Amino acid sequence: MKKTIIPLFILSLIISSCSSIHKLKKNGVYKEVASEEYLLYVNDSLVNIIDVRSPNEFNKSHIKGAINVSYFGGNFKENFNKLNLDTSKTILIYCQTQHRSLLVANKIYKSGFRSIVDLDKGMRVWLKEGMPYVVSDSLQ
Repeated sequence: MKKTIIPLFILSLIISSCSSIHKLKKNGVYKEVASEEYLLYVNDSLVNIIDVRSPNEFNKSHIKGAINVSYFGGNFKENFNKLNLDTSKTILIYCQTQHRSLLVANKIYKSGFRSIVDLDKGMRVWLKEGMPYVVSDSLQ
C-alpha cells in the first residue's frame, strides 16, 4: 500500500505544480531555458543559483556558484529563507531531471521572487552536453 501512495502523492504534487508553473510562465515570472542559454545566466554576477538536489548529488557535480538547498532534505522553505537572497535578482534553479525544480519554483515565487529561470531537463542534460561544472572541495 505504501508503495502506491507515495508515487501517487508525488504525482499529484507534480500535476499541481505544472498548473501553477503554467500560470507563472503566462505572467512572465518563470521560464525554462536550454543549457547554452542557462550558461549565459550563470555567467551573470547578478543572479542567485540554487541547486535543489541532495547534498550527495551536489557534491558529485554542480554548477559553479550554486548554493545547495535540498528539496527533499526536509525544511526546504526554512533553509531557503535563511539565505536572505535579494528577491529583485533573477534566481536560477535546477535539479537532476527538472522534477524537483518545478516544485521549488512555486515555493520561491511565494517567497517574493519574480524572475525564475529553470534549467530545462536539469543537470543530467547539462552534464551530457559537456557544460561546465565543479566538484565539491571535500571530494577532490
